Amino acid sequence: MIISPPFLRDKEATKSDADWIEAMMPVNARRGYPLNASESWHGGIHISHTDAGTTPEKVRAIADGTVVSFRKPSPPEKRDQFPLKYAPVRGTDDGYVLLKHETEIGSGEDGKVIFYSLYMHLKFLEAEIKVDAKIYRKDPLGSSGMTDGQNEFHFQIFCDDAIISKLVGRKTKELDISKDGRTDAVYGDIHFYLPAGTTFYDKAPTNNSTSTTGISERYTSNAPLYVSMTLVKGNCTMVTRQKNAQIDGKYDLLGEPLVNADGEDYEYNLYKTAMRNYKQSPSAGFELLRFGRVINTENETLVPADAPLWMTVRYPGGTGVVNLAAPDIKKFSDADFPHWTGWLLVDDDNDTHSQCNSAIIRKLQEEGSYGTQSNRLICCLPFEWEKSTIDARYKWLMTGLPWEQCTPEKTAIWTVPGTQEKKDRVLMSEEDYGKFKQHAEALCFDSGSLGSGKLWHFNPIQFINHLRTCGWLSHEEISSMIPRKYYEGYPSKPVNVTVPWATSFGRWEKYVKDFNKICNKYNIISPLRRSAFLGQIYIETGMIRTMTEGGKGQKNSKGKFVSPAAEYYQPFYGRGFMQLTWPQNFDDYRQFRTKEKLSDESSEYVYDDSRITNVSEHYWADPRKTVVDKRTHEKHTVIDDDLLKKWHPRYDPKIIAEDSFCSTDSAGFYWVSKHHSHEVNINRVPDNGITSESIGRCSVLVNGGGYGYFERQAYTRYAFYYLNDAVTTNTKETVEVQKGRSTVKITVDYTRQCK
Repeated sequence: MIISPPFLRDKEATKSDADWIEAMMPVNARRGYPLNASESWHGGIHISHTDAGTTPEKVRAIADGTVVSFRKPSPPEKRDQFPLKYAPVRGTDDGYVLLKHETEIGSGEDGKVIFYSLYMHLKFLEAEIKVDAKIYRKDPLGSSGMTDGQNEFHFQIFCDDAIISKLVGRKTKELDISKDGRTDAVYGDIHFYLPAGTTFYDKAPTNNSTSTTGISERYTSNAPLYVSMTLVKGNCTMVTRQKNAQIDGKYDLLGEPLVNADGEDYEYNLYKTAMRNYKQSPSAGFELLRFGRVINTENETLVPADAPLWMTVRYPGGTGVVNLAAPDIKKFSDADFPHWTGWLLVDDDNDTHSQCNSAIIRKLQEEGSYGTQSNRLICCLPFEWEKSTIDARYKWLMTGLPWEQCTPEKTAIWTVPGTQEKKDRVLMSEEDYGKFKQHAEALCFDSGSLGSGKLWHFNPIQFINHLRTCGWLSHEEISSMIPRKYYEGYPSKPVNVTVPWATSFGRWEKYVKDFNKICNKYNIISPLRRSAFLGQIYIETGMIRTMTEGGKGQKNSKGKFVSPAAEYYQPFYGRGFMQLTWPQNFDDYRQFRTKEKLSDESSEYVYDDSRITNVSEHYWADPRKTVVDKRTHEKHTVIDDDLLKKWHPRYDPKIIAEDSFCSTDSAGFYWVSKHHSHEVNINRVPDNGITSESIGRCSVLVNGGGYGYFERQAYTRYAFYYLNDAVTTNTKETVEVQKGRSTVKITVDYTRQCK
């Protein structure tokens, strides 16, 4: 899923993503979610806007989708007359767009989700808005209008009852903590439920053992604790929550967050930690470190099965080390919408009228925690824009509510929940209600099945914030990442190439699931990391056209190798998404995945490439060494034959090209294991931004900085644009890229890749 807010402006470098999203969506406090100022259910928020610019700012689609329905706005003179004008000052714009979004948050059928976004009170709609029209994220929909004379529009996000369990993982108020969370969708923070009786130690055992011999107990919990782990930009942040003893449903943070308590650059060094602590199954160990458990059991097996995950965790009054992999500790992710982080499902108001009668919400109000928790309530409400249900929802304005006492003087009296305070209001007359209904009818519409079914609503700000951590891309989304038009052949004579949609879609078909798995595993999720990764993959695979290096390490028709190095690596030519080359890299990947996953071959086995036999020797790495003659100071190349080794009985390298998981996983392995500048992990480079320098550095680390240096610059920029929140009206961009003493102008064509 790729999602963004409905307004898109440049983000300051120092501003967090969450703060930027909130700035894009300033809310009128009287018309918030899930209740407005009059305690009526309100399925969305009103986003304030000044339109101070000379050109009205565009309201944009938050995700790819299709137009379900729309209404062109009435002209201003009609807006400022009854029935659109109901407030004393000015009227309300009636333009709207309803979008349906079909996307994926994980694997399998339960990973396929549908949700809707509604943009109401628009004063202008784009010409492209038509029923069933395909709309893409960041596309302009129209301009913000007015409600009762205020510059704002109504925005809401919801799904139907059939989808909520796919989208959230449950239909119950709280998460089931008796078992681990879902594995078909895993994203964002990782969470651990530590039951009462969990023991904290002074340190981790030596050699990452499960044995507690030689370490001391520091604390044993007498109440459940809830631990959350965030892995971002090299850091590991651990926070602990404990249920508040006085206020039900409230969870208090214990002390300050622990940052990199188990080692500096903890996230960047997950590969090194996996190789050190999980020698029998480093790849599965990497998943244990990343997710607190092995998610991809189809391809990974943890050995031993009870291998521990010792981490430093805060408890009441101190910190200690806990084995978070212990079976009685349950594991979850943000995909489970944990209730201890505030997510509650509210479905306890069975009335048909518009006023809130939820015991859950009333209790939050009485305890004083509604204000802080309301933004994470997922509420089952009737669709407030359905024209046929206006009377069922609003006739109480004239007849009174079940908990109100109505007097002959047409006054309704009620007691404020949780207090002895009484309030009253004047009931509407039939004439006044008729006017209100006319106003409502002018804004509502026939919503079809949405108007009669159960709908679950989300706070739009929190929904967008939450789902932006989900890096799983649908087949359509990942296919749109291959440029429709690009140039190759730099720096001399670049040639324009066009890739049709069907071609891009077909190339990705085999790899979508495994590519998503490995991006999640190696935390290649952010637009910065993902675009840098794709930019290298595209040149290595010829835009996902082939998983084997051209020429296959053989001489061409002129009797020459395609590159000088090919003479020495020959049958160990590039394979997979990152074109793993040289026996050393193939063997390193074998050690990471283990012999059980990449099995040895028998003495009778015939390798796919006849240059590999059960007795043949091969240069493990590049044997060319430059030496300087001490007498003449001349440089010349010598070949280090000590690097010759027998490959057999190791696995056949063809599996890296032929097996979808190996093709993609080997790329992620190479990306996070690459040593550079006395460190590991290429993710360090794009984390500092997508620039000519950072793209160039990634190119050097992947390929030495030679082949396709300038193409990688363009491909990375293309992917970055379609993953980030920038908006451009230019279909092409010219960028000057420097390499050594040369400066080359490259062209980035942003033509959308779509059906």
